[in-house]
Amino acid sequence: MLQWVIVAILIYIIYYLINKYEKRVDTLTKLIELNREQIEENKEKIKINKDGIEDNKSSITVNKTNITKNKTGITKNKKILDLNQAMIEELK
Repeated sequence: MLQWVIVAILIYIIYYLINKYEKRVDTLTKLIELNREQIEENKEKIKINKDGIEDNKSSITVNKTNITKNKTGITKNKKILDLNQAMIEELK
């Protein structure tokens, strides 16, 4: 009789452990699926950002050209301003 009680307890323990680990496996499976979805979203975001980076590279080139042009204009305007201030000083 004691043998059957021990066998019953062992069967219950095995059943309990199997259910416990099945729940863990189910939870891990759900988490893996969520991670897969997020990985796909991140891949799409990376692609969009890559396109944005390419656009920004061309904008940077254009902006460098504009900065060079503006630098020349600033130098000319500074010379003119200095001349105008000199003329104002002479008129005083």
